[in-house]
Amino acid sequence: MSERENAKVARWIEESRQGRPRAQHKLFRHFYSPMFAICMRYAGSTEEAEDMLNEGFLKVFSNLDKYEDTGSFSAWMRKVMTNAALDYRRKYGLKFDTADLELVANTTLVSVETNDAISRMSVDELVRLVQQLPPTMRTVFNLFIMEGYSHAEIATELGISESTSAWHLNHARNRLKKEIMKLYNE
Repeated sequence: MSERENAKVARWIEESRQGRPRAQHKLFRHFYSPMFAICMRYAGSTEEAEDMLNEGFLKVFSNLDKYEDTGSFSAWMRKVMTNAALDYRRKYGLKFDTADLELVANTTLVSVETNDAISRMSVDELVRLVQQLPPTMRTVFNLFIMEGYSHAEIATELGISESTSAWHLNHARNRLKKEIMKLYNE
């Protein structure tokens, strides 16, 4: 963001802390698209993503006093939105699956070069493929690949073992590779 844009966002944050609805609306509109994209990665549908987004923004606005102006507001908001998506899954009973340890031990990797196919894909196509993953695979994939969580952090967050997290990530990657290859007849 430019200096001017950062100044506007800082002003909206301060005014939102004071409870001014107009400033909250401006923050909402400014960050809607990137935050919606985060929610879409965790949701099974657009409606679920919208619910996650709304709950996330409620958390953002009710916790603005916890945001310290020392870091990036968008990074802080991204973390809040990710947690809101995970909370949504828990709230509505969308369970996080566990894998049988025997399956984890016997997992084989599919090594396929998909860089060319991926470079031809649009972001929307890739998001649709990720959304087709089973919920736990999708969540682990997003937390590890998109949010940079470790398997230990994912295990703690989802109440699964680290090896189960690794298993879900591996299977998510393999499924995505197969689907990408199928789409582009590679």
